[in-house]
Amino acid sequence: MPKSGATEIAMKTSASFRFRILLGLVLAAVLSGRSAYAFGGSYDSRQQGTTGADGQSLPAGLVDVGIEEHLGDQVPLDAKFKDEDGKDVVLGSYFQPGKPVLINFAYYQCPMLCNLVLNGMLGGMRKITWTPGKEYEVVTLSIDPRETPELASAKKQTHIESLGRPGAAAGWHFLTGEEKEIKRLASAIGFKYQYMRNSNEFAHAAGIFTVSPTGKISRYLYGVEFKHKDLRLALLDASEGRALSIGEKIEMFCYRYDPNAKGYVLFARNFMKGGGYLIMAGLFLFLGGLWRREFKRGKIVAQRPVAAGTGA
Repeated sequence: MPKSGATEIAMKTSASFRFRILLGLVLAAVLSGRSAYAFGGSYDSRQQGTTGADGQSLPAGLVDVGIEEHLGDQVPLDAKFKDEDGKDVVLGSYFQPGKPVLINFAYYQCPMLCNLVLNGMLGGMRKITWTPGKEYEVVTLSIDPRETPELASAKKQTHIESLGRPGAAAGWHFLTGEEKEIKRLASAIGFKYQYMRNSNEFAHAAGIFTVSPTGKISRYLYGVEFKHKDLRLALLDASEGRALSIGEKIEMFCYRYDPNAKGYVLFARNFMKGGGYLIMAGLFLFLGGLWRREFKRGKIVAQRPVAAGTGA
């Protein structure tokens, strides 16, 4: 029996609709697959070597100088020092819930490198909205056991004035201590240094470190200049238990630390994955609109009276 005109139109409409649905699903699957797998892989923790770039042995005084990453290890919160006012303190007194701690090693009479690291850290701190003592704590520890709280106080005054952030003095601590306690913290973090008797100086590497509120080592930043983006993200990484804003959560989703670049880079896999999800959502909304339109059109066609002469 010949099919009515309305039935033929409905079947053609249905076939066209199914084809569009199938095409949309295939496209969604392809885009989703690209977003999930185009940028795979992960980064291993970087370890600084103790040989020169040409593979030659370093001078004897530099063999045990460098930074060895101990990510996730615990720092000794019971380590004892003196603050810039000469008061006895324990490291753990600077660790509070929700507040990461930024640590760096220096010595206050250092002729060059320590000042470069401190100034680089200071430059990054100026450009972030967080303030020491409010959102995070900073601990600067002298690796020279001969140095005094008076030296620490003078160094602190200079850098707090340079930072120019009200209230920062309560959150940036300049410490001195005995050699045993200094080495406990340095060893836990993997900061290796040597005293050079001939020059009366300390050989050491350049870097700063973020630690979680519970004392777990979170991130290593290398060099003498620290981009404010890297410093901010390193502090966010270490902010265990802190409530993050929507903007901070997006930052943490999109950026990852790249040990080869020595900083945070846009994490393409997550970025593309988020883009894939948005595209899929858009496709489903588009296809849903098509489905509603086709459904309404099919109902209208089915309700039309059949023209005379089209029957059996």
